[in-house]
Amino acid sequence: MASVLNRDSLKRRSAVTTVTRIKIMEAAERLFAERGIDGVAFREIAIAANQANNTAVQYHFGSKESLVYEIFKYRTNLFEAQRSAMLERAERAGRLLDARALLEILCLPHLSIADEAGAHPYSAFFAQYLTRARSENIRHPYDDPEVLMPALRRVRRLIAERVHYVPPHLLRLRVSLCKLMFVNMLMRRDSGFPRLDEDISLPQLVDDTLVQMTAALTAPHDDGARLFSDIVANGTVIPEPSSGDTI
Repeated sequence: MASVLNRDSLKRRSAVTTVTRIKIMEAAERLFAERGIDGVAFREIAIAANQANNTAVQYHFGSKESLVYEIFKYRTNLFEAQRSAMLERAERAGRLLDARALLEILCLPHLSIADEAGAHPYSAFFAQYLTRARSENIRHPYDDPEVLMPALRRVRRLIAERVHYVPPHLLRLRVSLCKLMFVNMLMRRDSGFPRLDEDISLPQLVDDTLVQMTAALTAPHDDGARLFSDIVANGTVIPEPSSGDTI
């Protein structure tokens, strides 16, 4: 009897811990979206998550890097079922190597995470990560081959197969920039652009953004000569002297 009571107690405690962790992750996600990952203290996250103990974030996650990692793991797991169903649908339609369809599978799940006002805090947080924290070597669970995320990994493999002519290191950059285009579109809409009086719906914005993303992803890879390669190398425009210039 005592062992049964102990098991029930452990289950309740585990459930409470899970709920607490989710509250903290969702509060951190909102604050990171608003002020950046570096601009938020653990104490502020604890208050936003309605935790009486200001050290709750430290207790459950240890470090900010670990907290960011766990937010991604939590959200990616939520996206897995959607991406798996979308992959099955694309396979039935014979479109597994359709670049537009693969980008939709990669990005449309972001639309499923919105707050009461219809804004997309996770997408804004993800944009913060792509533009700043990624370069600071804060890891994403996708970086760890031991983490199971079969749908996401399959999408990335199919993208690599579809755009096989782009070197892998450049393709990773292309995919990141495509994702950034999508989440930036959501961020701008959430901040009031385009204006309501312009009568541009979210489906229209999503469609046009995906058109641009598809063009960017599938653009040819060309190492040929560039007219303005000197500007790229030097970062400045150096005018050539005209025939009337004196030296």
